Amino acid sequence: MTRHWLTAAVLSASSLVAAQPASEPTPPAPVETAAEPTEDGVAETQGDGAPAEPTPPPPAEEEASGETIEIVDRKPPGARHEVGKEALERYELDDLHKVLGGTAGVYVRDEDGYGLRPNIGMRGASADRSSRITMMEDGVLSGPAPYSAPAAYYVPLVTRMSRLDVTKGPSAIRFGPATIGGAIDMISEPFPAGRAGYVDVAGGVDRYGKLHARAAERRERWGVMAEYVHLRSDGFKDLDGGGSTGFDKDDFQLTGRLMSKPTDETYHRLDLRVGYGHETSNETYTGLSGTDFVVAPQRRYRASMLDQMNWDHWTLRATHVVELSPKTKVQTDAYRHKFHRAWGKVDAFVGERDFYGLLANPMAGANAIYYAILKGEQDSTAPEEQLIFGTNDRSFTSQGIQTQLATKQTTGPLAHEIHAGARIHFDRADRRRLEDGYEMLGGELVRSARPRNIVLDSRAETIAFALFAEEKVTYKRLDVTAGTRVELIDTRFADWLTMGQADNDYAVIIPGGGAEYHITDEASVIAGVHRGFVPTAPTASTNVKPESSINYEAGGRWRDGRIEADVIGFFSDYSNIKGTSEANEGEEYDGGRVRVFGAEVQGAAELPVTKHLALPLALAYTLTQSRFQHSFMSELPGWGEVEAGDELPYLPAHQLAVTAGAKHEKWEASARAQWRSASRDEAGQGDIPDATRVSSLLTIDLALHARIRPWAELYATCSNLLDEQVIVARRPFGARPNPPRMITVGYKARF
Repeated sequence: MTRHWLTAAVLSASSLVAAQPASEPTPPAPVETAAEPTEDGVAETQGDGAPAEPTPPPPAEEEASGETIEIVDRKPPGARHEVGKEALERYELDDLHKVLGGTAGVYVRDEDGYGLRPNIGMRGASADRSSRITMMEDGVLSGPAPYSAPAAYYVPLVTRMSRLDVTKGPSAIRFGPATIGGAIDMISEPFPAGRAGYVDVAGGVDRYGKLHARAAERRERWGVMAEYVHLRSDGFKDLDGGGSTGFDKDDFQLTGRLMSKPTDETYHRLDLRVGYGHETSNETYTGLSGTDFVVAPQRRYRASMLDQMNWDHWTLRATHVVELSPKTKVQTDAYRHKFHRAWGKVDAFVGERDFYGLLANPMAGANAIYYAILKGEQDSTAPEEQLIFGTNDRSFTSQGIQTQLATKQTTGPLAHEIHAGARIHFDRADRRRLEDGYEMLGGELVRSARPRNIVLDSRAETIAFALFAEEKVTYKRLDVTAGTRVELIDTRFADWLTMGQADNDYAVIIPGGGAEYHITDEASVIAGVHRGFVPTAPTASTNVKPESSINYEAGGRWRDGRIEADVIGFFSDYSNIKGTSEANEGEEYDGGRVRVFGAEVQGAAELPVTKHLALPLALAYTLTQSRFQHSFMSELPGWGEVEAGDELPYLPAHQLAVTAGAKHEKWEASARAQWRSASRDEAGQGDIPDATRVSSLLTIDLALHARIRPWAELYATCSNLLDEQVIVARRPFGARPNPPRMITVGYKARF
């Protein structure tokens, strides 16, 4: 098959955009304002921010639009969680891992302690580089190359987000391409109703610094908003011999808006956004031996002194929204992202390529010599003792156009909510790896006479056409949702060193559905089933299959205006699970049949004490069990020799987060305790050996806010109050700690 069908797909997508349903005359579209929150805690909007029912005067900010356009009273069945603006600002977190720590069914694996390279999974889906979930910003795929290279070495700054929408269960089929675990949509700051400004300045330990500034002008027919964020830290790790282990990040966004007249019969809105981000981080793949970790968990070996990541990210996006009627809206996004990164790091010796094995057994045989050189305690004296400094130079392109329709209709006693959309997407990953030789001489890395070697030079690209349609039918107290996603995927791969080429194309149908029965106005039961899918990367071997599963969920839900609670059991039946190599980016391996099952508890309440004082409470608990269903030998590090019944690595059986606080109109104090049980670094069963154990961890975070003026606020936060540091990861090479106690103080001004 050639790409002829994709040409037809593009024409089909264009037809879908052009053939928007005809509308009846509608009332004048109002100027966008924020909607009142529903009992679910999510603002319901009709059209583009107009309240569905008459409401009191709204606050100054409107609701942002995402891929899911909510225009009805009740959400689709299934597990969904929102991390709102208040929760984001409570602990002033820059780390996406920590932000998601209070979300049931979500797993994170720390790598650098700051969330620079996020590792996020859901419901058993691997957390490696967040490649098994769909990551978005404002409903648009945000990864560098979501199909060709899904590893998330870039993620939008959570600091500038107004909320995070976490979707699991059947509704995950709306997003794609990955539907195994679910989706995270990071919603950026919406346009204010008028002129507005914002400044957030903070400092903390390890010379942490933050400057976040935003200014906006809003008129009846146009608006403009500019936003800038700078984050920096010297890092909490101590490099042997001295040197920075921190980072600097900059992010700039400029958005312009044009709107039709409020009196126009059909309301249009056009947003144009341009953005640029840059990061320099002195990060490494090299961890510690177990013995060194016990003595000094924050240590970094001298051989990693030159390790550094530099990246640049450019964004162009246009969003058009048209309200065809008070109950029908169409949103179209055109986007183009460019991402370039170069990560230079020591990751091997000429005579010993297995850094992981070296640090796991540093005193075994010749390892003792390499180990001493790694620490700078011994000089390189032979060619095989030279260190390999590998630079992974990557350029990514991600672009496309998508359109989505949301409508609400009624036929007799049935209410219908329909969501449908189409996306044509192209992405490309150009990979080069350069290897230079260095000698350790007198505790310094010195370039050797070994010539530079280009060991990788390749291009992977994908063009994909996706369609989804989902309908929710409501009859009295029963909501039934059914939908399907279709992905047509065509990949190409070229190795410029061997001149080898490979093409592949395939189609997949991803159905899903669920039901929710409202026993009372407060209590309901839910159930759902959907297909999980993750495409294969163009770089994968031809015998590697897409990841595929059938996912089930069932449980109960309570909503009464003060208390929200979900108790949901889940079961994921994998026909094939995939593993991805971290050290050799782009390599994928089949793992065959796996079953993952467990339960999630998500609850929140705000209990009033007096007229001006309330007690916010939150709870998130996840129970997870996993089992390989067959025995096999895998070349993937972390799987190895698998026996039936083995558990998946990096999947803790228990996770718990409890938040409690006191909130007053002039101040707020809050505390959150998070605990997760131990997990495995390698697949296995029974007791976890110390050499492959990822330790359990309890952390306590505190936050205090004082609103000294309506436009001014002081805050202080403390994360990891007990200063507990344990081994939270052993991959890629050696033991890694979670961050130590960190204290931050800051000032905010809104005007």
